[in-house]
Amino acid sequence: MPNFTDEQRVEIAEREYKDLKINTKVTINDGKTSIGYVSKVVNNKKTGEQAYIITDDDPKVQKPSEVNNVTVLYQGSTSPEKIGSQAGEVKRDWWDNKQILNNVEKSYKKTEYYIRSDQTNDKYVIVYL
Repeated sequence: MPNFTDEQRVEIAEREYKDLKINTKVTINDGKTSIGYVSKVVNNKKTGEQAYIITDDDPKVQKPSEVNNVTVLYQGSTSPEKIGSQAGEVKRDWWDNKQILNNVEKSYKKTEYYIRSDQTNDKYVIVYL
């Protein structure tokens, strides 16, 4: 597997949120660099786990014993802020983690901040209230 730049790694991570299908090629750099092919899609409705298993060649022709590289792309949890537009996803991702969800909600309600310029060295300072 090649070494990727930080920018390429971000582009790969963005693929976690695409609707990828089995046997499709996954690329970055405007299609110039292949990551591999989707060999399995994980979408566990009960737990909310969503992932893509990417292998180095087309799974239609590549035998499992010939696989040299495997990349797993896990989709992160859907933000609780998306409860209005993606309620099902938010529930699957957070329902079993009620304590975490409560902490996240409290942090959104209590954390207020503003950015002010520090006159002494022209740097910005975040001040939490």
